[in-house]
Order: sequence, then C-alpha cells, then structure tokens
Amino acid sequence: MPHARTPHVTDLVAAQGLGRRALLLTGVGTAASVLVTSGRASPAVAAATDPGAPGHDAAACSPVVVDTDATDLDLVLAAVPEGGELVVTRRWDRTAPLEVVRPVTLRFTGEGHLVANGDFSVIRITASHVAVADAVVTGAGGGRTGAGRGIDVVGTPDAPLDDVRISGGRLGDLSHDGVRAEHTTGLVVQGVTVTDVGYAGVLLRSCVDTVVRRCDVTDVHQPSPYVNSYGVIVTRDDTVPMTVSGRSTRVVVEGNTVTGVRLWEGLDTHAGDRVVIRDNVVRDCRVGIAVVPCRDEVDRSYRHAPTAFVVAGNLVERVDLASPGAGILVKGAGTTVGDDVERATGFVTGNTVRGHGGGTEAGIVLYLTRGVVVSGTTLERCVDRGVLVYHSNDALTLTRTSASGLEASTAGGAVSVVEARSGANTVTVSATNVARGEGTTGPVRGLAVANPDNVFDLLANDWRETDLAVWNKGAVVRRWADED
Repeated sequence: MPHARTPHVTDLVAAQGLGRRALLLTGVGTAASVLVTSGRASPAVAAATDPGAPGHDAAACSPVVVDTDATDLDLVLAAVPEGGELVVTRRWDRTAPLEVVRPVTLRFTGEGHLVANGDFSVIRITASHVAVADAVVTGAGGGRTGAGRGIDVVGTPDAPLDDVRISGGRLGDLSHDGVRAEHTTGLVVQGVTVTDVGYAGVLLRSCVDTVVRRCDVTDVHQPSPYVNSYGVIVTRDDTVPMTVSGRSTRVVVEGNTVTGVRLWEGLDTHAGDRVVIRDNVVRDCRVGIAVVPCRDEVDRSYRHAPTAFVVAGNLVERVDLASPGAGILVKGAGTTVGDDVERATGFVTGNTVRGHGGGTEAGIVLYLTRGVVVSGTTLERCVDRGVLVYHSNDALTLTRTSASGLEASTAGGAVSVVEARSGANTVTVSATNVARGEGTTGPVRGLAVANPDNVFDLLANDWRETDLAVWNKGAVVRRWADED
C-alpha cells in the first residue's frame, strides 16, 4: 500500500529524484515506512538500515526515516543508521524511554508528540553527536514527585558525552525535569519551552562548555517532599568526590525567561566555575539568581564555592509574588563569620532587580566572597534594603548603584540602600544614586552598619535623598566626596 509522505519528505524526494518504490523499507514489517537519503544515491535498503552491510557509507549517506504508518517507534529508531534522522509526525504513547544510543537526529514535525503514562525519562540519550529538534513531550503530571524527565542526556564520569544539541520544542507535565544532562561537553539547549515540572526546567550536572539559550521555563512546582526547585540549575553531584563529579565549567545561561519558581530559585549554580548568567528575565521566583556553594560529600559542610562567575544584564523582578527573597544571591563556601574555606569570586554587573527583599533578604545579598565587583545595578522597589553585605566579604566593590522607591515591609519602617548586618566585611561603595518613590514612607538610610567589625570606604555617592547618609554602630567608615 502506498504510504503518505510529509512535506519534509516530499521535498527531499524531489531534490534527490528518487522513485517512490525506493522509499519503502522492507524487512522490518511496518515499523518504519519511509527512508530518504541525501548525498549520492542510496545503496540497497539493507545497507541503509544496517551500518555494517556492504556498500554502506555513513559519510555519504544520511537517511531520513519517517514514522508514517509504523507500529513501533523503537523499531523505527533502530532502523536509522548513524548520522541519519528520524522524523516523528504523530502521537506516540510511551510506557518506557525512547533510547537514543547512537549519533542520530530526532526531529518532530506536525502532530509529532510523545506522551508518557508514567514517571520515566521519555527521551533518553546515551550517545554523543545527537540532535533533538522541536520535541513535544508530555509527562504524567508535574505537580507530584517522581522521575519524570522530558529529555535525559546520560553521560558518565568514565564515558562523558559530547556534542548533544536540543533545540526547540515543548516539554511539560513532568514530575522532575524538562531537560537533565550530566557528564557532557559541548551541550546546547536552545529555544526549549518547559512548563509544569516538579523540580527543574533544565538541570545540568558536571557539564562543560555548555550553553542554555533562549529557553522559556514556567511553573516549577516543588511538590513535597522536594526541598528545592529551579528554573535552570548548573551544578554537580555533591554526594561523591569532586574527582568523580566535577564542577560544571564554562557554562553560559543566556537570554532565557524563567517564571514561577515560587518556592526556590530561578537560575542557579552550585560551585560552578566560569559560569556566565546573562541577559535573562527571571520573574516571580523566591530567589531570582543564586550563585552558591556545594557541600562536601563526607562531612556535608559547604566546601566548594562558585568561582569566576559573571552575572550580567539580567532583569529579576516580582510581579505577583510577595514572600521574602533575594533578587541576586552570591555566597561562598563556609558558614560562619570569617570562614575561609573557599570564597566566591566573580562579577555582578548591569542587572535590574525589582521588588525583591523583605524579611532578612535584599535586592542583592552577598557573603563569603573575595574581590567580587557589583557594578551598574538598578534597584527598584526593593523591600527593606537594596544590597545586603551580610558577612565575610573581603575587598568587595559596590559601584554605580541606582536605588529608587525602596519600600519598608512594615508601615513607616526604615529602609537602607546598603546594609551590613554582621562583620568581617571590607567594602568600597562608590557612585551610588538614591531616589525616593511613592512607596517610600519611612526613613531612608544610605549605609547602615550594625556591627563594628566592618570597614567601609565611601566615594562620591549621592545621598541627598536619604534621611541619613550613614547609620553606624562603631564600624570604620571613611568618606570622600560624598553628598548628603
């Protein structure tokens, strides 16, 4: 019986001048129905479906297999040789993962859709040089705990994967993650929409030279007993030694939109090295962006800090969420004042934070850092304080901060542009600008220092719209060219 062809296949047929009979696969029942080759004319169908058959040349022959009229998607995928492509054009109900075990492209078109009837990894990749384009995956529900993942890229410490590309598509209703990847290099996750998941939109573990770009993550639920959740997390497995699960390194998280991680963090790295988080929009998350340490696998203390990070050009805001939480949180390893296990190092520049703070939080919170520079920050309607220099920040620079419309969490309460709650801070604050707003009803302080164990140098700040430029409980505060 003739088989229907998708427009994609028709175009390829016309381009190759292949006859209809040459497109029909035999010998695998109805598991696969259409094969189109690019490059030179295909050898026998058997050679196309068996990479070891005589006459097969993977470099010259890149077949496209389409699922039209097939009865078993796993057999269809098995018919695709290395370098080939499987086109999914219709709905498939899944009771187990679709296993991608060799270099192929998996492309979804039209009504192509995988629907899981349980909690498992719907697409599971264990090979390098794999591409997944426009995948549509629906899990068994994102409001409950489980191991439901849309796309799972599974490398190991002994056999890491390379060059996996995930682009476009929609992944949703998954009890754990939209995309999880571990032990990979050269991973690209781009333009993927993830909605209604339990734990994370995109979870990277021990990934190197990786990009997460222009993804849209919405509604990460964190059902009990999960204790945390993320839009995008760049991390490692802290239950094993660093030699087994290394830092995620040289990872770029850019141009993404994350909305509705209401109980935890929008964007996160745990002890990442050279992680760049830039040009993202993070909205209605308890914490917008978190750059934090990870624990030691033996004593569970915080042992490894984030190093050489860049957080740049992000918009972090609250629209419909009112619970306390930092817009941007930077924390090194250790716990107590003066801990010097490993300090966080890096840059926070050109970010806008709106509506975060409250309780013991702030628009930006920093502790256990060394040499961090925070520059060009715009703080709008932050609650109680703009920047909290909590403790143990060595040689911290806060420069070119613009704070407007700070609001107190209690009627008539005082607000602070910069606050030091504890000690062991050495900080330079320069070129700060402050503007009151309609929501500013109580006293405004420029710098508030509650502990004597601090040294602040203030240079060329404009405190004229504050009620008190410096509120100081015994710390060393030196001022040059400040305006009151």
